[in-house]
Amino acid sequence: MRLLSLRIEPLGQNGWGSPIFKFGHRTTLIYARNGSGKTPIIQSLAASLGFPLKFREDILEKCASITLTAEHDEKPLVIHRVIGSKNQEFHASIDFDGDFSEHFNEGSFSASLFSCLGLEPPSLVSNKGEKAQPYISTVLPVFYLNQGDGYTSAYKSPFPFITDQFVEMIRFIFGLNPKHSFEVKKSLIEEKAALEAQTRRIVSAQRILDNQALGVDESKANQEILQRRVADVSSQIENLRNSFDTNSSTNSTLTQLIRQKDAQINSKITELYELRNRISGIESIRTEIEGEIQTLSLNEEARRVFTSFNEICNAANCGLFLGSTESYGKNLLYLRDQIKDLERNSIRAEMRIEALESVLDELHQERNSLVEKIDPATTGVADQLVTSVHFLTRQLIETQSELGQISALDNERSKLFKLTQERDRIQERIDNLSRTSKSDHNFNKLRIQLRELAVKWMDILETKNVSRNVDIDLDMRFTFNNESLDLFSGSTKIRLVLAIHAALFETYILEPSRPFRFLILDTPKQQELHTEDLSKYLTELEKLCAANNSQLILSSTEYDHPSGALDRRWLPEYRGVDHPMYLGKQMDYLGDSQH
Repeated sequence: MRLLSLRIEPLGQNGWGSPIFKFGHRTTLIYARNGSGKTPIIQSLAASLGFPLKFREDILEKCASITLTAEHDEKPLVIHRVIGSKNQEFHASIDFDGDFSEHFNEGSFSASLFSCLGLEPPSLVSNKGEKAQPYISTVLPVFYLNQGDGYTSAYKSPFPFITDQFVEMIRFIFGLNPKHSFEVKKSLIEEKAALEAQTRRIVSAQRILDNQALGVDESKANQEILQRRVADVSSQIENLRNSFDTNSSTNSTLTQLIRQKDAQINSKITELYELRNRISGIESIRTEIEGEIQTLSLNEEARRVFTSFNEICNAANCGLFLGSTESYGKNLLYLRDQIKDLERNSIRAEMRIEALESVLDELHQERNSLVEKIDPATTGVADQLVTSVHFLTRQLIETQSELGQISALDNERSKLFKLTQERDRIQERIDNLSRTSKSDHNFNKLRIQLRELAVKWMDILETKNVSRNVDIDLDMRFTFNNESLDLFSGSTKIRLVLAIHAALFETYILEPSRPFRFLILDTPKQQELHTEDLSKYLTELEKLCAANNSQLILSSTEYDHPSGALDRRWLPEYRGVDHPMYLGKQMDYLGDSQH
């Protein structure tokens, strides 16, 4: 975007207006003594580009509007900004190559102007964590140093509402991915919520698996035993059906069932004995841990007594025992966590003991029943046969049930594995989203280029007593041998700010397609800069602008920078009380204000 002209329209017959100020092809110098109205002219230019209205009351009462004409891609662009007498609300219009739009808020205006310039603003994150988009007024401080606080930092915005706003604006104007994309943040929030939900599913599935696995032997050896038992019992049932010597077969079957019951009873008794020993061991370990906790508490109490003696620690907030205090807290927390784990294991063992005792009662009853049925004096052959088939069938069902439990455990374990896999995929997506702004090759190249150019412009400005070891971090904070810009003041700070903006401007305009082709310097503090240094700096900027189709707009009170054929000088041409003014009534106009 190349600036062509600026005009301020009067409000009513007695209002103040200006001639049509035409911008120079290379340099535009607004040069006059203090009190001539230079500041309203620069403020008008900034306001026409979307900056907030910051005029004094007399300007608001006397001036109606501002019209800025420009061109972009050889197409005319006209911006009209209403000032009004007491109307501070935003009101502006844009006419780009015949496409007219009117705007009543800065967001709409900025979106429209960005669109005209071929820029697509990203969705960023506000300081409140909400969705935000850049405005023209957040971009302009890169290209505009205002007289008030523009020379106090590398970036000064009237509305710093975006997280890491400076670096986000740099990334935006240079066409790089944002540091904090709202869409990425939104996706991160969604993925983290999904991760939390998936973790809850995994915990629930793990709990189900642990409960189902309680008392189940799912080893390969046990599965083979169970499968052989199913085959044996099925074979015994079939033999009973086909046997001709029913009495002999049933007695043999009953005897075998009694032996199996004895083996099951012995197995359960052994497991019961081991569980009771485990509970006893847990109680012993718990007693030892509680003893350690008591010892820790006594040590901490002794420490508190020691710290109460002024002879040992007489300073306020004495840190003599700080290490022991932190160690006490960590050890106490660790020991209490151990006790909680022991209590959980003890409760599970007691539940298993209760279940085993119930199973043992059933097994003893079943064995006694089998012993009674095998006595031919008390039972007949038919009763023995029925009893044998009943117990064999029950044994078959129980064995198949155990195999079913093992199969169910396999299914639950498979579900848990799939849930874990999905959690890993979610975590991978979170990691990828988190790395989006951390690994940025083009941004790193930009930082290197800016570092080199900052040193170049520091030399042009004869910046003394500042290290050339310049570093730029990921937030675009400039440091000079680890000294931040805030540590400098006066002339040195102004030189550094000017060098930083010149480095940014040079890097930016080297790409011809980038739209902002101007740098506005509102009254650099000449009293703190040597005239020779400022002249050299501006001369180099003019060379840069001439070579890259860009413009330099300079407001000055003391330094009268020489003009060339491609330059314009805006001088005050309205009759004032003591000296000419830039704004006035039409009847007070003296002549052509541009040379």
